[in-house]
Amino acid sequence: MKIITGLQDSLRANGGGNWLRSAFWSLVIVLIAQQIAPRLVPFGVFDLWQTSGDYHQWLKTSTYVLLWGGGVTLLFSVFSRNTRAENRAAESDFIKGFFISVWAGVAEEICFRWLIFIGAIPVLAILNWIFFGFAGLGLIELLQVHILGPIANWATLGLLERYIDNPANWLIGAALMSSNSMFRNGHRYLGWFGFINSWFIGMFMFYLLFKYGLVACIVVHFVYDLLIFFVRYVDKFIERSFGG
Repeated sequence: MKIITGLQDSLRANGGGNWLRSAFWSLVIVLIAQQIAPRLVPFGVFDLWQTSGDYHQWLKTSTYVLLWGGGVTLLFSVFSRNTRAENRAAESDFIKGFFISVWAGVAEEICFRWLIFIGAIPVLAILNWIFFGFAGLGLIELLQVHILGPIANWATLGLLERYIDNPANWLIGAALMSSNSMFRNGHRYLGWFGFINSWFIGMFMFYLLFKYGLVACIVVHFVYDLLIFFVRYVDKFIERSFGG
């Protein structure tokens, strides 16, 4: 029951109901688009599930991101104190954290790195046509190519340059950044630091998506979240051992 309650709290906190609905309607939009304009979406429905490499490679590629997540959590833990109740619940909280990590890894990656991402492609194409694209001056394309894409490419050290700062792939880049903005917004409950951090983590997950496939994103996201819960568990255990 506590595990279910923890998952429900996590869903409420990050607006899970909203992005689950968005993912469903994104799938509907993609299926319709494939019938009407099959060339509009450059991915088959299940193309992003194609996997390369193995979990050793996925985790090795993600080493610095995992160290960042664990290190920042450790830093916050060192300079803060838990309540006695939190320390007493260390084990049960870690068990809940395990299941929350599974949920986040599977559900969030399927929604944001797959369904909402590919669903945004036909939606943005239509909006771009409406906002002066029919005259060759598509507002969304101009924003992506000349402002948003270059800024995001600079912030991510060129990891996704092929997609977010490439005029030939502007629609993929715009869809990627739109989906990642929703992912970021879903983590507002973490405060300003978590809000910004989630954007960067989401962009890295897109890098994994194009390099290794969606399964790699699921695995790394799970490990990233579980590592954070593990650091929190160790902190609570230590404080409790010293009478806290």
